Parts: sequence; C-alpha cells; structure tokens
Amino acid sequence: MTKKSLSVTPAMDLLEYCELEWKGMTPHADQIRKAYGEIYRVHNIRYICRVRGDNYCALRATLFQVLSNGIPFPSWMKEQDITKWGDIHGLKDKKAREKACKLLFMDESSEYKMYEAVKFLMLYLAIEMFEGMRHGQDVPNFCAILFSRDTSLDPFSFMLNHLNTIGDSGGLEQIEMFLPGYTLQLQMQTFRLYKYDTEEFEVSFTDVCGRDWHKITLLTEDDRHYNIPVTHQ
Repeated sequence: MTKKSLSVTPAMDLLEYCELEWKGMTPHADQIRKAYGEIYRVHNIRYICRVRGDNYCALRATLFQVLSNGIPFPSWMKEQDITKWGDIHGLKDKKAREKACKLLFMDESSEYKMYEAVKFLMLYLAIEMFEGMRHGQDVPNFCAILFSRDTSLDPFSFMLNHLNTIGDSGGLEQIEMFLPGYTLQLQMQTFRLYKYDTEEFEVSFTDVCGRDWHKITLLTEDDRHYNIPVTHQ
C-alpha cells in the first residue's frame, strides 16, 4: 500500500487562500480575486479544501464530498457490492466517517482503484444513454453533444479516446463533467472563477435531476483543476 500526503487538504479560509495564490496585478488575477470575493459575500462560501491537481482532480473533488458527507448509493446501484463506498457510508458518526475518508484519500492505490471503478460506472451509464438515444427515448440534453464529437460517436470510441485517458494523460472535459452527476445521482453546482461576471460563472452539470439527488459544489479557476468550496467547518 502506497501512502502519500492527503490528496484533499483540511479547509482553510477562502479569502486567505485567494490572497496567497493571486497576488499579481494582471487583469486575470484581478478577475479571479473578484470572483472569490463574490462567492464569499453572495454565496456564503467561507472556506476551501484544496484538491491535488492531477488528472483525477474532478473525480477526486466529487467523490470526497460524496463520502465525507455520507451521501448514499444512487438508487440504480443499490444492488451493487461497492465496499469502499458502503463501508464509509455505514459510519453514521461524522468524525468516524471523516477519519475513514482521510485514510482512504491518503492511500493512493485504493484511491485510484475507486476512480477507475467510477469510470466503469460512467461507461455503463453512457452505454444506456446512447441506446436510449438510438431508440428515441428521453435522455439528458448533454448526450447529443457527448456523442456528436468525431472522437466520441458511440460508447466504444468514447471509452477509447476519452474515458481511458482520465487520470492518465487527461481529465474530464467540460461536456463529460455531466456524467459523474448522472452516474452518482448528484446535483453538481460549479463556480467557474475565470468566467466571473458572465452567464457561465455559475453552472450546473445536471440538466434534470430527481428530488432526492444530493447537491455538491465544485470550484475551478480554469476548468482543469477543481477545489471544494465549503460554507462552514
């Protein structure tokens, strides 16, 4: 078992983080500082958990919130035996659950296996959605774009050209950010700080969701590296 430093750090003050990371006087730095100020004042986000910025970053930021918040299995997975998730979800004591999450996210081998398992589930859902499109069924709007790319015309090419590379040579592309939400039945709100003062500043990677879907929030400065915004410690 290979252990490294925690891949998701404890929460730190949002504005202190902004001050440390964005000291420059460029227009871009000024825009990011304004964006941080906006989410602090308007959205009551007071802290940030920094996420290790490798190519699993988006999945890491998502799954850390799922596990640490005790979010249950999606309804379509209830019969599946996914012990990494089930063991932690079974811990009703918040401190015990957070401790288990900390250990998991320090164990690089187990952590990466978890991401690969979620990639498999994403492929399973992509196949179902593609078949639904072929048979004229209602599917989420993003599917039309996902399967219209020359490199992703069907689930097989999507797997070869996109899904297989996640964690290795690339991360999730923007249109692919919808898949974790639908796979894990999550409302995924995302603040895109470099899009501050535009309609794309605050986006949801869920077209339609069920009433019982839990909400998580992501924060990105560049659509590549995702951190976790926190309202309270």
